[in-house]
Amino acid sequence: MRNVTFKVKGMRCASCVNHVEKNLMELSGVDDARVNLAMEEATVTYDEAEVDLADMIKAVKDAGYEAELPTEEGEIANHDSHSYGGGHDHADDEAYHWRVKLVVGGVLSVAVLVLAMVSDTNTSRWLQLILATPVQVFLGWTFYKGAWNGLKHKRADMDTLVALGTSVAYLYSVVVTLAEGSGGTYFDTAVIILVLIGLGKMMEARARSSAASAIRGLMDLQPPEAVVMRDGNEVVVPVKEVKEGDVLAVKPGGKVPVDGKVVKGSSSIDQSMVTGESMPVEVSEGSKVFGGTVNQTGAFRFEATATGGKMLLSQVVDLVKQAQTSKAKVQRIADEVAGVFVPVVLVVAAITFLGWGFYGAGWVFAMVAMISVLIVACPCALGLATPTAIMVGTGIGAKHGILIKDAAALERAGKLTDIIMDKTGTLTEGRPAVTDVVCLLGEACQDDVLKYAAAVEVHSEHPLGKAIVEEARHRSIDVHEAANFESLTAAGVKGTIEGKQIIVGRITTLKEMDVEGVDELNTQRDEMLEESKTAVAVAVDGKARGLIAFADKVRPSAPGVIKDLRNLGLTPVMMSGDNQQSADAVGKRLGIKQVIADVLPADKQAKVKELQENKRIVAMVGDGINDAPALAAADIGIAIGGGTDIAMDAGHVVLVGDDLENLPRAIRLSRATMRRIYYGLGWAFIYNIILIPVAMAGVLNPMFAAGAMAFSSVSVVSNALFLKATWHPEN
Repeated sequence: MRNVTFKVKGMRCASCVNHVEKNLMELSGVDDARVNLAMEEATVTYDEAEVDLADMIKAVKDAGYEAELPTEEGEIANHDSHSYGGGHDHADDEAYHWRVKLVVGGVLSVAVLVLAMVSDTNTSRWLQLILATPVQVFLGWTFYKGAWNGLKHKRADMDTLVALGTSVAYLYSVVVTLAEGSGGTYFDTAVIILVLIGLGKMMEARARSSAASAIRGLMDLQPPEAVVMRDGNEVVVPVKEVKEGDVLAVKPGGKVPVDGKVVKGSSSIDQSMVTGESMPVEVSEGSKVFGGTVNQTGAFRFEATATGGKMLLSQVVDLVKQAQTSKAKVQRIADEVAGVFVPVVLVVAAITFLGWGFYGAGWVFAMVAMISVLIVACPCALGLATPTAIMVGTGIGAKHGILIKDAAALERAGKLTDIIMDKTGTLTEGRPAVTDVVCLLGEACQDDVLKYAAAVEVHSEHPLGKAIVEEARHRSIDVHEAANFESLTAAGVKGTIEGKQIIVGRITTLKEMDVEGVDELNTQRDEMLEESKTAVAVAVDGKARGLIAFADKVRPSAPGVIKDLRNLGLTPVMMSGDNQQSADAVGKRLGIKQVIADVLPADKQAKVKELQENKRIVAMVGDGINDAPALAAADIGIAIGGGTDIAMDAGHVVLVGDDLENLPRAIRLSRATMRRIYYGLGWAFIYNIILIPVAMAGVLNPMFAAGAMAFSSVSVVSNALFLKATWHPEN
């Protein structure tokens, strides 16, 4: 199965979405089709052996809409940020065109309205006809064209309702004017309806542009040019010409053009727009750098390791677009409702017209009531409520290093009961760190124990040796290389410093080497073992000097994150492959009561399903290959971005940086986005439930109906944008 995304133009409401999806799903070989009204895009999952892109484009056109072939995928530079999601170029262009139409139509409509209020003479009617006709053609053409396309394809949508309502009012008025009859005219009603609906469309276009701004900002991060080293010289080339293996130069204040590894120089880099981490990251030879990030202080050169679609920035953009074209269950329900909504409204409008005509206040009153029903019932709000909120929510997340890959995960986040977290690499840093230093001569000599141990471990590749050297340097201890270094196979190391022979190893090793005073270390070692720590002994000139204890270091942010998750009503669960004693020790430090230990990689998925069978809604958080099955099985899989690509692929949510604090933020953002969706859909449904009966009752003026319809569409988009204005990571 393959996925393809392409533009679909001409859609006006949720009913249009339903028509396009239905036509695409009828194609043999199409497994899934998702159409997003706010982004004007269709994403199709299909079997290329049975159906091709040309068939899909034809299916969209057969439904009465325009489809554009997708541009070349994979290059961030080829992403059209100006047309993305109704972005700057398209949405702002659309808003501009509506603005021009509104200026012309608004002036003429005000003149028609004034004439209608001042006089009802034949002269006034003819003047109204002359002024209203350009408005009907210029401002109404979009709706009439859409309605005609719908009629040709045997469907009805928002354009049908607007075209019927305004043309009935206009044509009735033309007949009265030409016949010089005594009945009133409704030119003012027809043109004001078009102006108000056009105003709503302009505001929708501007709001869609604002909703997509976060992702357009990500797309624009990559600079258009790069400085590449060619034959020892710096050459400026278009970034799309950079290839893996090229060496590039970055100067202070410049942007990193592609992903790579530093080969010369050092600097600090602002990676906030890619990882969500606010503090600059120090880089030096061997460090990774990412395209789109901003260099701050130093100059450096780096080798390109990923370009185009392989870059982290490209993957971030693609994941967010994937989320924005996916659909939550609530949106699918709204689309299904909209699919039958317009035909039902046409029936209701006909009943209103015939009812008032035969049994009520006459045919003119019946016509006005029918127009009100047609105009007030336009289902624009239904189609915009969900995708706009998802655009805003996923855009905010991307800006803060939270990638929500699936809209359905947004819904499930609000229902979570348990959150399982892998211990190693998620709650802990995944590497040993020195926790205790014991010296038999007293606390004052602890630094000496570290100094001697670090001297013989300075070139060690063993994790414990690296931890000793790191702790010594952290304490500002000068680390000198020991002479006569010797590795004791599977037992320890020894060497000479300042004329003293140093041995670092297990207590049993020191005993075997007849080191004096080793038994004095047994009590401290046993206490450390009870806390699930690993310990090595240090001897100086044949005498035991002290112990150094290690443990997998808990992330500094982990305790606060666990507290935040509890405050969100979630039960934190820690899962680990370590023995129960070691896992319980970490759980105790973090305040996690439910600890699942001795879990093999293959068993993690089973543990997730075990909780789900007990009616629990489970999120799984992990970073490794062995976490991937559990991430996929969980109701929501949350992958820590510092982990493996496989874990990131399996997760429904990806935390791009290494910041565990983004975990509760992701839950809060998901819940806040769903609240906006429910508010928007609730308003859209309530609006129609209340105002359609009011219009049927004949007490709603068609001009007020048009204003209410426009307000409804704008209000649901503004409701989504409220999230953008108010959400903060710490809220």
